[in-house]
Amino acid sequence: MRTAADDVELGGQSNKQGDWLMMNYVAASHDPSQFDNPRKFDAARTPNRYLAFGAGAHQCLGLSLARLELRILFETLPDRIDIAELAGEATRTNSTFVGGPKTLPLRIQPK
Repeated sequence: MRTAADDVELGGQSNKQGDWLMMNYVAASHDPSQFDNPRKFDAARTPNRYLAFGAGAHQCLGLSLARLELRILFETLPDRIDIAELAGEATRTNSTFVGGPKTLPLRIQPK
């Protein structure tokens, strides 16, 4: 949370001095003013100013580890499985701060 130091308009929204402001990380990658189809999953989307791990001085210390874990997953998984398919309905966490999948039931057939 932050407090507006002065009256300011951001993105067409008026904010008065003293108003509380919150960065909503859940919404960051779904901004229609930044992405043509923000609700569509596209791992190769460019440009992609991904903000879930923060930026600059506020960048998450775990960012490098998360990138390494994902790189290893995507490099090794295709060699180990034949089929991966949904085995039920995915659900999401109910949060305004940190969001993401809560459950993602999969049926996996190994090679």
